[in-house]
Amino acid sequence: MLKKILGLAAFIALSGCASNEDDTAIALAKSRAATINAKAPYDKIDEYKIMKAQAHNKTVVITVLYGGGGKMAPSQTIKAAAANYCSSNELTPLFDAGVSYNIKIMDMRGRTMVEQSVYSDYCKQLAQP
Repeated sequence: MLKKILGLAAFIALSGCASNEDDTAIALAKSRAATINAKAPYDKIDEYKIMKAQAHNKTVVITVLYGGGGKMAPSQTIKAAAANYCSSNELTPLFDAGVSYNIKIMDMRGRTMVEQSVYSDYCKQLAQP
């Protein structure tokens, strides 16, 4: 899958001028959201379930449903998820290409409980001691 994404990025990058950096990131975000949605909804992990992903420009918005009563609070879970995204060998090239993620954990009524943006500079800050 990563080869397909990088191949698409290379194709788009070679097909135009400097403005293609944004176009490439937008195309990568759309591709990533489609890949996530192809597998959704996912099995529950604790009381969390990934429901869908959407691309908004260069950002992949991931919606996670929280059923309540989990072992980890949503605020802890979202920080752990962001750290995992930052350390993922599959996602690092996407961050470098300008793609970002926005993880939203919502309650059973559809209200946003916590939200975390994950992007290249955020990951660099996490890596610093």
